[in-house]
Amino acid sequence: MLVTNNWPDAAAAAQAISELYGRMWRRFRPPKQRILGSDVTPRMLALLRHLSGSGPLTVGEQALHLGISRATATELVDRLEAKRLVERMRDQGDQRRVFVWLTEEGRRRVEELAGNVLDDPFVSAVAELSPEMRDQIIAGLSALLDAADANTFKEDKVS
Repeated sequence: MLVTNNWPDAAAAAQAISELYGRMWRRFRPPKQRILGSDVTPRMLALLRHLSGSGPLTVGEQALHLGISRATATELVDRLEAKRLVERMRDQGDQRRVFVWLTEEGRRRVEELAGNVLDDPFVSAVAELSPEMRDQIIAGLSALLDAADANTFKEDKVS
């Protein structure tokens, strides 16, 4: 664990932040291994469960709900479609719009895996922090992004 102190040197602080960010990403990225005894991953099951509760949705709507990119959602839907757990269907009112829906096998799989808990380790870790610490982390990350945006704006004006 990094010892926190006041980092007078911006380069050293940037290095520490970068190392922590990398460790955070490796620690909390969603698991890609299959759920024991199944051919689906936790992320696939999350998508199946969401469809089960919401009804047909577009890939974009799925991506928004799951907090993933449209490309990642498309890849998940492609993999689930190959397993015959979901199917795509065109909107009768707008042929450009495509919905994703559970097949009978997909509904059966959701029921079969109902007992599997998809605990998000990141949310669990954040829950262990005090509300004050959560506020400090959010404020710090927001300030870092604001500084990066301000710096980008300055660079754009110079070019």
